[in-house]
Amino acid sequence: MQYWKVCLPIGGILLVYIVGMFLDIMDIDAAQYASISLEMSKNNSFLEVLHRGEDYLDKPPLLFWVSALVFKLIGVNNFTYRIIPVLVCLIGIFSTYRLAKLYYQPKVAFLSALLCASSFSVFLMNHDVRTDTMLMGWTIYAIWQIAEYIALKQYKNLILGFLGIGLAMLSKGPIGLMVPVLAFSVHFMLTKQFRLFFRWQWLLGLFIIGLVLLPMCIGLYQQFDLQPEKVIEGQKNTSGLYFYFWKQSFGRLTGENVWQDDSDPFFFVHTYIWTVLPWGLLVFFAFYDLTKQVITSLFVKIDNTQYPMPHVQKEYLTFGGFLLPFIALSMSQYKLPHYINIIIPFSSIFTARYVFLILQNPQYQKFKKIIFGVQWANVIVVWLIGLLFATWVFPMQNVLAWTVVVLLLMYSFYIGLKGNTGFQRLILPSLSTIIGVFFILNIHFYPSLFDYQTGSVIGKYLSTQKDFPKENFVALHRISGDGKDIFIHTVDFYSGQIQPFYYDTKEMVEKLERNKKYIIYADSLGFGELKTYGNVNIFKTFDKYHVTQLTPTFLNPATRTQATNEVYLLEFELR
Repeated sequence: MQYWKVCLPIGGILLVYIVGMFLDIMDIDAAQYASISLEMSKNNSFLEVLHRGEDYLDKPPLLFWVSALVFKLIGVNNFTYRIIPVLVCLIGIFSTYRLAKLYYQPKVAFLSALLCASSFSVFLMNHDVRTDTMLMGWTIYAIWQIAEYIALKQYKNLILGFLGIGLAMLSKGPIGLMVPVLAFSVHFMLTKQFRLFFRWQWLLGLFIIGLVLLPMCIGLYQQFDLQPEKVIEGQKNTSGLYFYFWKQSFGRLTGENVWQDDSDPFFFVHTYIWTVLPWGLLVFFAFYDLTKQVITSLFVKIDNTQYPMPHVQKEYLTFGGFLLPFIALSMSQYKLPHYINIIIPFSSIFTARYVFLILQNPQYQKFKKIIFGVQWANVIVVWLIGLLFATWVFPMQNVLAWTVVVLLLMYSFYIGLKGNTGFQRLILPSLSTIIGVFFILNIHFYPSLFDYQTGSVIGKYLSTQKDFPKENFVALHRISGDGKDIFIHTVDFYSGQIQPFYYDTKEMVEKLERNKKYIIYADSLGFGELKTYGNVNIFKTFDKYHVTQLTPTFLNPATRTQATNEVYLLEFELR
């Protein structure tokens, strides 16, 4: 394989990642995590996680720890919040390559990494950084290292593998252990290697996991278990350890966790199509073929000579690692699209395997036209959406950006029609399309969109006002659930400090001093209420929109004002 053919797609993907690292941080989750990290960096409370001075019991602390440390060393900004999670994601992509290379040809392994790196949700989670970015990276890293240990019997792989599991659990909880357990259990059973279940070395692995989790466990025990009088979510006697090891994850299956929604059991089936766009339908074809082969192999002895497996007879890690977590997550009473990102590396591997099967084996010829048709439909639809964002939603004026987009657009169709190999005609058009569209999103669409995320706009304004009396700033942090909420996390992060806020206007007014001018961040309802308590004037007006909930009404420039709501910086003096 020529070097430029390897470096060009990798370089394009990395360029889009890097551009995304400088984007503003999105409300709600990512901004909340960034705000918590900022607070941790200021108060040095690494074992006891606080959120605006109050006890925080939700996500494990790894994201907060690494971000807070980077803030201390380099400074607080968009890039420094994302740098460690994105690096861990890159480790995960490399691990996907190395895991696939254990069982398949290098070309299959390389394509596995490309499919993973270029999936829609991987692009997205490298700028909308939540706990899932590191969860995916550390989980697939752990599985690769343990698979290496089983194949090569080197203890360094065992240690690194269980270190990876510990870090995955520090990223988002027990799911970081359950996915490797499910993947290897299926692999051991279907390859009839039952003896591998009983290796004493797994006990050493559990000890390593325990060491990794120990600081977090000490913090949870001190913060919650030793202080049963604390009221957490309206209840006393809250165990931080029980919450972490059971309620937060398994409680969503048993109903103990209060988070519930009305999503159906097949939510992740249709969600996964766009999660791994532009490979979504290809993934389902590949999974069908893999499932058929797995079922057949249970009853018919097959000599696998297409992809020699030097260390094990067959590979079922990707089958078990994809299917069982998919089913478990689908049974949860609360589902969000990014929950499923952890299994993207598995589907990337078995999809890459399937691509080479249909390209190299005559018995798959009847599927070729279908697969090519599906991918060409993806190319056309995705480019149309990207160009719609760049010409209609927020017209792009940057000539250099347009040059890059047009070149990628032309390349997509040229290589699809004139490519020398089936691989080039099938994969490269979709790959250049998703790179081009996310280039549009990261270089133009999101920066334009963030003009409507007023928390970051106001936070940046506060940070630049040298003569502004920052101690006189107050926010009315209204939560109405109608998409017009006023969030405080981006104000905190971009102003560089935890800002005072109140949920209730009357409560806020009772805390303010007379004969003192305040600047208040509020919506129209708060504006009207403040008029009854004192003198109030509009200092600045903003059009606000909840940027993670895009609708046709907002995207249409002609109807956008119907989707936004006015919020204000108000000058207020108590009568």
